[in-house]
Amino acid sequence: MNRRDASAPTKNKDFLAELDSIDKDKQWPLIRRWLDESPLPFFKQLREKRPVLVTSECTLLATYDDVTEALNKPTIFTVSLYKPKMGDFLMTEDNTLLHHHDREVMMSLLQREDLPRIRHYVATKSKQILDQANGQIDLIESFSRTVPVSLVQDIFGLDGIQQKTLLRWSYLNQYDAFNNQHFQNFKGHEAIEVKRKKANVWLLLYALSLFIRKYWHILRGRPKDDTVTRMLKENSPFKKNFNLIRQAINTGGLLIGTIETTSEAVSNALNQLFKYPEHLSHAITLAKSGDTDAFDRIVWEALRAQPIAPYLMRKTSQDYVIRQGKDYETLIPKDTTVLCLITSAMFDPGAFENPDEFDPGRPYGKSFQFGFGSHECIGKMIGMEMIPEMVRQVLLRKNLKQATPADFSGGPFPEHHRFIWDQ
Repeated sequence: MNRRDASAPTKNKDFLAELDSIDKDKQWPLIRRWLDESPLPFFKQLREKRPVLVTSECTLLATYDDVTEALNKPTIFTVSLYKPKMGDFLMTEDNTLLHHHDREVMMSLLQREDLPRIRHYVATKSKQILDQANGQIDLIESFSRTVPVSLVQDIFGLDGIQQKTLLRWSYLNQYDAFNNQHFQNFKGHEAIEVKRKKANVWLLLYALSLFIRKYWHILRGRPKDDTVTRMLKENSPFKKNFNLIRQAINTGGLLIGTIETTSEAVSNALNQLFKYPEHLSHAITLAKSGDTDAFDRIVWEALRAQPIAPYLMRKTSQDYVIRQGKDYETLIPKDTTVLCLITSAMFDPGAFENPDEFDPGRPYGKSFQFGFGSHECIGKMIGMEMIPEMVRQVLLRKNLKQATPADFSGGPFPEHHRFIWDQ
């Protein structure tokens, strides 16, 4: 069974009875396995019978209302777990001046007017890679990481360096921040933090050398129109508080937030579509029709069932009562790790109509694929163009078949996912 396949069937299993029958110190490893192997049926039982699940490692929130309540209170349900991993990056700050300032600057650089150009770039690069693949490809190795890292270089402007180096820096940072917390247990986690720290020294040095080179092009009147160059030319009132170190940190954010997230989203969407022939056939028809709006909705519906992570993690800054005045009212103590189960929330019938049905026309609406609230991904607009276009280009291959399902190789990200098609 594939890790994180949220629609994997588990019939007639009483998860909570099994959980209650074992010692508390053995419960969390079992829950971790269910999060990977059978999240949807597990989450359904949580929503119906125990919407707040307290364990020795963390507290899980299962309903849409509870998840959004927590995520809408960033100074109480904080992102402080990321601080030791990501330093002073804006996404490690909760409602601070630094968070709002850097977010405002970066959002001004990632302009909506660029989206048609970005979609065209992604379509062209994707088609080029697939055309040269001779009818077979390991999606992760040669496509779903390659397209976004190419975009990072050509559109964002992190050029003049080998792609494999950028891929390694991105991988280590994504791994350490989001998959190397105290309650996670992926293989090799002991060495990841050390490797990530070394990588970030080189990433900082690279960013500073990149700025020198970009400044030289600006001074000579030959600047490229990329995101890094725009950042260096920025002359808004915000610039006075956006020194070279802040620019370097946010340049790293452009890299780290783009590659592994996109790669897994593309793999997960295709995995879901290939499980249901009728939905796959409809998706292929839409891909050929050129109706990108309708096609994109079917991709987001697939990712509702299998997003890149089943939860968003937070840590409480004070005691807080969740579900106050409702059944299962629960006191969450200060310094508790809280898992906001976004996959569960996206299948909550109180928020989603007919949530167990695959609805290809369902609007993106209340979905959580790019986070939520003040910590929603600043690159959401770009991701909403890039991810479905990459999936669309794959589905345009003639007589496409999934040769092997996604293989996570015991780690947090898909490492192999093979497809074949007729030339």
